[in-house]
Amino acid sequence: MSKFPTYQLFGDHAFLITWEERIQPKTHQAVMQMQQFIELKFAQLIVETVSTYHSLAVYVKPSIDISRALEEIKCAASEAKSIVPAASRKIIEIPVCYEAAFAPDIEYVAAQHKLTIEEVIAKHSETNYLVYFLGFLPGFPYLGGLDPDLVTARKATPRTIVPKGAVAIGGSQTGIYPQDSPGGWQIIGRTPVALFDSSKTPPVLFGSGDYVRFKAIDHQEFERIERAIRSNDFEPLIEGYDD
Repeated sequence: MSKFPTYQLFGDHAFLITWEERIQPKTHQAVMQMQQFIELKFAQLIVETVSTYHSLAVYVKPSIDISRALEEIKCAASEAKSIVPAASRKIIEIPVCYEAAFAPDIEYVAAQHKLTIEEVIAKHSETNYLVYFLGFLPGFPYLGGLDPDLVTARKATPRTIVPKGAVAIGGSQTGIYPQDSPGGWQIIGRTPVALFDSSKTPPVLFGSGDYVRFKAIDHQEFERIERAIRSNDFEPLIEGYDD
C-alpha cells in the first residue's frame, strides 16, 4: 500500500499534501485531481490551493480550525477519484524562432550533446509538453517531457536580463519567460507570443494540465507574427488534447 500522499500542517492556516518527489504525469494527475476535489467539495473552508510537481498547499480561512479542516479533508480524500470528472485539456502551439539572434545558447546545448543545431531544434519541437504548473513569474510555465538528449544544466552565472518570450532549457525542464527577467536557463529560441496579459480574462495563455507544442519559424515569420499581435490579429493555434 502506498504511503502517499502525506499530510502536514503548513503554518497557522494551511496544510501541505505531498506525493512522491518525482516529475511525472501520473503524480501530476493525482495532484490536479486532489486540487479539483478540495476546491469542489470544501470551497466553504478554503482561501486557495497552490500546486507544484508533487505537492498541494491548501490555505484555509482564518476562522476555520486548521487541524479539524485537515482531518476532514484527509478522511474524504479517498473520494477524489470517483467525484472529480476528467478535466478537459488543450494543446497550444507556440511559434519559436531558433535562429542565432534569438538563441544565444543553442550552440552550447548542441555541443554538450554532440548534436547539430538542426537536431536540437527538431528534438525540442517534436514533443507535446505538459504544463505542470505556473510559477517564478506570472505566466511562466514549467514544462515536462523534454527529450533526455537535451537535458542541460543551468548556467553557472545567471543573466541579469533574459528577454520576454525567451524559450529556454533548465535541467530536465523547458519553459518560456513571459517578461524580461533575470534567469539562468539556457536560451535556445524566442516566441513573439505573449503568455501573460493582465487586461485579459484569464490573464494567462495556459494553465496546469494543458500541453504546449513548439513550432519552428524563421525570423521573417517572427516579425510577421509580432506585427499581427500589435494589430490584435493573431491567436495561437489551440486544440483539444486527448492522450
